[in-house]
Amino acid sequence: MTTGATDADLRVVTEREFLDELTSVTLERGATEFLYLMAQGDGVIGVQWEQPGVDHLRRYRLRENGGPPCPHCTIFEAVLALAPVLPLDLMRTARTRPQYETVLRTGRVPHLAFARPVGQPGASWLGDCHAVPGDPHTDADCPRHAVPAPSGDPLDLRLGSLPRAIRELYPHDAAATADLQQRLRIARDWRADAQAVASGVREAAATWAFLRSSCVLGVPVPGANGLVLTLSPAQTPDDRPLAELHAAAVRALPTGGPVAYRDRACLVPEPAAGAQRMPSYAGALDLTGAGPVRTLRLPAPRRPLSTTGRGVLLLYEARHAMGRHFASAPVRDDAYWESEAALNVFEFTLLERVAGRHYQEAVAAYLQAVRREGDLLARPHKVLDRRRRKALSSAFGGLDDEELHLWASVAYRNAILVLLGDLKAFAAHLRRQAA
Repeated sequence: MTTGATDADLRVVTEREFLDELTSVTLERGATEFLYLMAQGDGVIGVQWEQPGVDHLRRYRLRENGGPPCPHCTIFEAVLALAPVLPLDLMRTARTRPQYETVLRTGRVPHLAFARPVGQPGASWLGDCHAVPGDPHTDADCPRHAVPAPSGDPLDLRLGSLPRAIRELYPHDAAATADLQQRLRIARDWRADAQAVASGVREAAATWAFLRSSCVLGVPVPGANGLVLTLSPAQTPDDRPLAELHAAAVRALPTGGPVAYRDRACLVPEPAAGAQRMPSYAGALDLTGAGPVRTLRLPAPRRPLSTTGRGVLLLYEARHAMGRHFASAPVRDDAYWESEAALNVFEFTLLERVAGRHYQEAVAAYLQAVRREGDLLARPHKVLDRRRRKALSSAFGGLDDEELHLWASVAYRNAILVLLGDLKAFAAHLRRQAA
């Protein structure tokens, strides 16, 4: 790739000039395959158009008579300006803001990434938001976006002084402390495995930042499905009883219209070994914060998963949580299934990075089998021979039969995407399978 030296020169423009130039250059560069809108600190916005063999980067600092506008708000205006040009459909245009602001709240620098769909002239471009290290804030940030970077570890809790509602869940304080310590160990172990998988994977950086900085400890309320109490290091112990917290949380719920989830999610470890082996995402009502909260349930495994597998699974569920912004049952329309397809692609990407050629060989074997049969496989479990099963297992440091079947089934789904060659077609496939 080559980039002209003058492309990176800083240009001082008004917001209107920036938006006009953004759209005109995008139209001129019709061979662009990837387009990035990048907050770069100090109020600078970077735009990069990537074409085969050449990357074209321009950097802008905005100036108005009344002072510099908020660079984050300007990026959202840029997305609206680009929507008819790329084009972007309504779903991807609308979800840009919550994706971007989720990354911003982690204290990382958000980079919006748009990719031309393969073999679909005129179809909506794909969209994502990456996270890169650095300080995303400037003096020009508006009040909504001047979010202080999180400090410390949300799982670094002092258990000496607990809220009254938490103490009510246990027969005595010593039992509460012991149980919470065990829950923290489980949460930290799962999170460490996710960090190991995410390390060096650009597509996972935003998800890891969300998991690391925006997920506090959650404790389920026994006998009340969907109720949790959250604990964070900065929290002042609350002396209200559990019943009072519950009543206050119910009163605080708005009536009518979509109800937004809290910015922070929570990890809910389950120390008692049960039937569940894998983490899962669910919505709940946080009695501490008096509002709906996204939860990631972390089971104590009855049979240990591989550490790599645990990391992939938690990142997958964290990505799922990041994409859910309202506490209502999702409308399972085309946009919903396209989001599910993108979530699958995220999982495929992680597996390609961590299991390398052994995973790719499994995908190739399934692709060959599907092409040979000309339809979905009647016996997909028979596709991988002993050598390929052993190779796939070795890529994870060894797998039992149940986990090996899990990752083989993901490789099968990946092969179907490759065969269809199109995210919309893959989304339609997922919809048919669910029905």
